[in-house]
Amino acid sequence: MLSIEEAVVDTLQRCGPCCLEDVVTSLPNFSWGEVFLAVDRMSRRGRVSLLELGCSTYQITLRAQFGQLTPATN
Repeated sequence: MLSIEEAVVDTLQRCGPCCLEDVVTSLPNFSWGEVFLAVDRMSRRGRVSLLELGCSTYQITLRAQFGQLTPATN
């Protein structure tokens, strides 16, 4: 089973930018709160960007440099 952050990244890679509710709906094994906390954590680390679309509606976008969870080897 994927970690919650891996599952969020997978969803964003498959679907592109999504609203938080769409990400939550696509991850039925996790609660709304778990997804929210993961997205918050990822946003603070710069892994995803959040764009406010309206009252309490946010679009989540995967930052390009974080498209892969494993670090690139040089």
